[in-house]
Amino acid sequence: MSPADCASNPIQLYDVLIVGGGVVGCAILRACTLLGWSCALVEANPDLLSNASGSNSGIACTGVDASPGTLERALIRDSISQIRMFCREHNIPNRDCGSLVCQWPWDGIASPSEGLNHQGSADVGHLGTTPPLVRVLSESWDAGDTHARMMTPAQLKKLESNLCNDSEGAVHIPGEIVVDPWLYSIALAVHARENGGTIYTNFCFDTEKSSFDETTKIWTAFRQRSSDGSESTSSADLPDMIQARTIVNAAGIQADLLQGATDECPKPHWEARPRRGQYRIFSSNSQTKITHPIQPVPTQRTKGIFVFSTLYDQIVVGPTALDQESRTDRTADPKVAITLTEHVKRLIPKLHPESSYIGEYVGIRPGTDHRDYQIMLYPEKHWVVAAGIRSTGLTGSLGIGRHVTQLLRSVLPNPKPMEYIKTTPLPHVKNLVAEYEHRGDGMVEIHGNLYRV
Repeated sequence: MSPADCASNPIQLYDVLIVGGGVVGCAILRACTLLGWSCALVEANPDLLSNASGSNSGIACTGVDASPGTLERALIRDSISQIRMFCREHNIPNRDCGSLVCQWPWDGIASPSEGLNHQGSADVGHLGTTPPLVRVLSESWDAGDTHARMMTPAQLKKLESNLCNDSEGAVHIPGEIVVDPWLYSIALAVHARENGGTIYTNFCFDTEKSSFDETTKIWTAFRQRSSDGSESTSSADLPDMIQARTIVNAAGIQADLLQGATDECPKPHWEARPRRGQYRIFSSNSQTKITHPIQPVPTQRTKGIFVFSTLYDQIVVGPTALDQESRTDRTADPKVAITLTEHVKRLIPKLHPESSYIGEYVGIRPGTDHRDYQIMLYPEKHWVVAAGIRSTGLTGSLGIGRHVTQLLRSVLPNPKPMEYIKTTPLPHVKNLVAEYEHRGDGMVEIHGNLYRV
């Protein structure tokens, strides 16, 4: 069916169609919906948050490791300024504790005290020769976290008594926050739906059939069917096509393939680089519990392996940052598991990995061959791409959503402001847990819709 044929049928025309139901896609759906545009999101999997977003650590950072002047740092800073209010309004569990960037003797780097002046403040006049912790402190200030401060080993030990005694110092970055990663991400989708946003799962965007009409400036997005044309029960009620004035490609690790295979789109100038992040989870007790995420001095390539406590008192170590060819292989590597266990044991000596082990998981981050986010508008095609989000999708989500709305303003009619934005808090986590256990199908119901945990 041609776009003209579609236009003659009673098919709703959306202002924005988002392809991809991860945390970034859900944030964009929410931002566009609350602004007043009619919006829909399609996700190829049966459930939202099925890929990288389902294996997020839940640590919202302040962007100190993002290079100055990058879009990534700017959007993270915008997002972190909104995140506490978002959590309060939506009843999302969180711990506003900040993070500790720690230096250890096995890092083999200069003592932090070598970069301090006689008053104990950072000497940032010669950052090329200053020790890494001093650079972390200076970069934190530059990124806007002006309350960051240097800590001595004794101060660190007083703050986190269950850590080992080997620290050479730390930087406390108070702006960072730990959230429940699933509830935070799903709240974006719930809020969008509550205010008129539409979500279709099991809708795989057909790159061969989908097209853009140059005259009407309307996209017709077709749903890809199985090769034999059969329909599963869950797909039977889905539309075969959706029309929209603009499309936002938020397909994560598949974003370059989706754009490259869609004939109507400019070919991507970036290439996805899957990066594997493996985690291990342990139970904690009074002798092993920590409050602040413990992270190493970051490098240009990675923030390193964290050790942190979830909101539910599990100790998590990870992620690793290993490049791989596969975009789908999430098999845990036994050798990496040993490395992670040795790392957490060294930092928390009284942890007994054998008796406290709970499980492990692997996530694949949607990096690219570029260091910065790849978020841009192709105005002649009414197409926006939001790619290269790496491991900061949750952290930057609110800023990314707002940034995409600004890009869309140049190709869409002015949105009709909403008279009233509905905001119903999520059910208390204890009630969600009780329902999850009662249902026994891995789902919970939130405001009339089912979501897989």
